[in-house]
Amino acid sequence: MSLKTTQSASATSGACSQEPLVSVVIPTYNRALLLQRALKSVLQQTHRNLDVIVVDDASSDDTPEVVRAFDDPRVRYIRNEENRGGAATRNSGIQAAAGEIVAFLDDDDEWEPTKTAEQLRWMKQYAATLCGYHGEERGPARYYQAQPTISLRELQRGFLRGGGTSALMVRTGLLREILFDETLPRCQDWDLCIRLAKRCEIGYVRRPLVRYNDGDHARISNKGRNMSLARLEQELCMVQKHRDFFGPRMYRFHMCRLLLRSIRHRRNKTQHVLYVCRRYGVVGVVSALTDRLYLKMIGKFALP
Repeated sequence: MSLKTTQSASATSGACSQEPLVSVVIPTYNRALLLQRALKSVLQQTHRNLDVIVVDDASSDDTPEVVRAFDDPRVRYIRNEENRGGAATRNSGIQAAAGEIVAFLDDDDEWEPTKTAEQLRWMKQYAATLCGYHGEERGPARYYQAQPTISLRELQRGFLRGGGTSALMVRTGLLREILFDETLPRCQDWDLCIRLAKRCEIGYVRRPLVRYNDGDHARISNKGRNMSLARLEQELCMVQKHRDFFGPRMYRFHMCRLLLRSIRHRRNKTQHVLYVCRRYGVVGVVSALTDRLYLKMIGKFALP
């Protein structure tokens, strides 16, 4: 793997030596303007001892100039010579991390100012933590239960309550043993959390500390809108990978749920539903659609 990297002076300049150093991995690809907003939210954290690693997945826009303009000694820039995808890009950041703890931020998301500090308090008890999130289109702050941990049972059911990788914080040593699965085109965060939960308890900070961007820009979830169902099915290989863990009923449910996620953007919705019914059964389709309605209701009435 060929990488170009630049590093400013000291990542810990001006920080209290008693505070743990947190490496923040920000993967990015051709989103210079969104990256600028994401970086601002990191550098405005109340916890100041940060090692911020922007991993550029071979962008063709002015991403390097955007990073350079911050002129902050805590910010580092790494560039992939060729486009390698989100999982590989995050893994590059993990391997380059100088901190004892790694956190992630997608370049189209933002952190609340206290996000790092609040999660660090939970990291005294857990080797990995997730937090809640909110977003313009996703409604109020998302958290579904009061339990302080994310159980394997919840991950089996698909209730990943945190806002994906942007809400995840993990001890560096453990993360380097697991890493993201670079063969998966989708659901990489879910896969990682399942593998983490099989090794340790994942703490859950029941507060919306991530601002999630649901925009129409290029995103994995948006790409599925125009993809053929057969191709989308192939990209859901993460569900196939954990088929034994899910069990027959939950396996069919998740395939239905993920294949039906883009239904409102499909022109022929009836054909779409019939295809999924034929492949995974009517019960799975009904369960998936009911679950969708249930989660919308929870999001509507969730308390901040």
